[in-house]
Amino acid sequence: MKITSHLILCFLIISIISCTTPQKTEVEKTIIEKTEIEFLESNIERRKKAPFSEAVRIGDILFLTGQVGFNNDSLRIAQGGIKAETTQALENIKAVLEANGSDMEHVAKCTVILTDVNDFAAFNEVFRQYFPKNKPARTTFVAELVIDAKIEIDVTAAIKQER
Repeated sequence: MKITSHLILCFLIISIISCTTPQKTEVEKTIIEKTEIEFLESNIERRKKAPFSEAVRIGDILFLTGQVGFNNDSLRIAQGGIKAETTQALENIKAVLEANGSDMEHVAKCTVILTDVNDFAAFNEVFRQYFPKNKPARTTFVAELVIDAKIEIDVTAAIKQER
């Protein structure tokens, strides 16, 4: 009799717990699956050894590593000053976005580091060409960079949705 009453008590406890513990809906399961963090590797061989990811994807959002005006063909910083470096940095960003399912029209936020405040107007002139319609939120500040570049830009973008 004692074993039976213990079994009934265990059954009741399990029933109560299962009734009070909410089960995940399909929507919740999808959200959890889409919020996995995916660390994306560069398709440029020399960048695969970097101690950081070229981009990180969480759900439908991409977080890109900062890009300077480094030309991957010549293996040098673009020559010609802030306009050339800004163009090259934005082209690098464009390439990373496209390699990972996004584009410049889906950029939501930019962080820009300039090494010289006097370069702001020239930088802005180039920046406007890349974002003529969808203007992302932006933070811009002046600081030293660890390499000999005049600018570094990182972006956060949405993945393009198939329609």
